[in-house]
Amino acid sequence: MIIKSKYVFETQTTKMYRHLQGVLIILLSLFLTYSFVCSILLLDARNETKNSKTTFVNSPPDLIVVFTGGPGRIEFAVKKAQEFRQPNVFISGVYEKNSVKTLMNPIASATKETDHIEIDYTARNTVENVISTLRYLRNNRGLNKILIISSDYHIMRIKQILNTLVKDDDKFSFYFSAVPSNYLHLRNIKLLYIETFKLVRTKLFLMFWDQKSPIDVS
Repeated sequence: MIIKSKYVFETQTTKMYRHLQGVLIILLSLFLTYSFVCSILLLDARNETKNSKTTFVNSPPDLIVVFTGGPGRIEFAVKKAQEFRQPNVFISGVYEKNSVKTLMNPIASATKETDHIEIDYTARNTVENVISTLRYLRNNRGLNKILIISSDYHIMRIKQILNTLVKDDDKFSFYFSAVPSNYLHLRNIKLLYIETFKLVRTKLFLMFWDQKSPIDVS
C-alpha cells in the first residue's frame, strides 16, 4: 500500500479515498515513465538525423529508402534526392494501385526525371519494409551506404528490426533521416505513444521469431 492510514480507525470513505490516491500515484508514475521513453525515441531520431547530415556532407548515399505510412515521407525523400543530385530512391510499401507517376504528381517539387525511383508493392508493415529493403540491396550490388527516411517516431523501431535481420556478411551501412512531426497536434502525440508500444511489441516478436523461425530475406 503506497499511502498508509494515519489513523488506527478510519471510515470507509477515508479508506476509499486513500486507495484512490494510491492508484492515481501509480498511474501518474506509469504515465511519466512512458512519456520519458517516448522522448527517447525522438532524441534518438534527432541524433540519427544529425549523424546522417555529417556523413553525407561531401558524398551522397548510394540509395535513399523511404518507408510509406506517414505524411510527408515521400516528399521529404524527393527533396533529399534533389539535394544529393538524384541518387537512387527505393519506396517501400506502396499501395498496389499507385505508380511512380501517381506518387510524384501531388509533390510540387517532384522532379520530372523518375528513372532513379523504384517502388515496392509487397510490404504491408515495418518488418516487411525492412525485408523488402534488404532483398533489394542484396539483389543490387554496389549499394553500401543507405539513407533510410521515415517519421521521427518510427526510426528507432526500424533500427531495431534491421539489427535483427541483417546478416554477418552484409556490408551495408545504414543511416537515418527523420521527418519531423508537429507535436502540438494531438494526433501526432497519439502516434508517438502508440509507436512506443509497438517498439516493445516488435522487440518481443523478433526475439521469438529469430529463435524459432529465421527470416529469409535473400
